[in-house]
Formats: sequence, structure tokens, C-alpha cells
Amino acid sequence: MVRARGGEDISPKKFGKAGQSIAQSEHKSEEQELIDFTKIKVAKDLTGEYVLTVMGKNDPDIAPSLDLRQYPTNPIYYEILVLGKRLNGPPPKKMNRFPLKLNLKNYMGEKGIEVIGATKSVKWDLPER
Repeated sequence: MVRARGGEDISPKKFGKAGQSIAQSEHKSEEQELIDFTKIKVAKDLTGEYVLTVMGKNDPDIAPSLDLRQYPTNPIYYEILVLGKRLNGPPPKKMNRFPLKLNLKNYMGEKGIEVIGATKSVKWDLPER
């Protein structure tokens, strides 16, 4: 178990059965679906803003991206979905690694963020001031 600042568990949480995607119930687009990621990293850039990096591996015929939920008020944790769009191409021969980056300036919840993939999610807490 991994603990964030303040003692909260940030270990990946599992969803559904092995190999089962929750994308169809969570996201309406049939062109994109939730995909797995291997880890996340949040660090400050040179301007002092937090930047999220999501790392993973996927088929070369899937283009990964981050989808931001819209909220009427600031949530406790801002949810960020890791999505993949299938491209037309030959069958994959190997897995590609991907990094996705996002400046969190306008996408931070009161306590932090939650990154959601096909079979797990990870919460990251803002450091205490």
C-alpha cells in the first residue's frame, strides 16, 4: 500500500474483472475507451505550476489522450480519464510506451486529482501548506 501526504492510500484501485473495461459504462464515445496506465508523476515545473505525467504501454494502433471532466464547482478530487482512440492500421506487433503531460493549473480539486484508467485509478493529494 502506498500512502500520500496526510496518510491517504494512493495505491491503484482495481475496477471490474480482469480484462474487463469499464469504459463502456463510464464514457459514452465509442471511438475512445479507457486504457490502462502504469504510473503517474506530479511535479512542479519552472513556473511553480504542477504538471501531471501519465505513463503507460499500449498497442501502436491506439492513440492515448487525457480527458478532463467538467465540474460546475471545484470537486474534492478532479477526475482525469486516460483514453485511447483506435487508429486504422495493421495489427500491432509490439507495445508502445507513452507519456502524457498536463499542466494542472486549472484542473486541481480541493484535495488533488484522481487519474482513472480501464482497470485502476490513482489519487494524488496536494501537499499540505
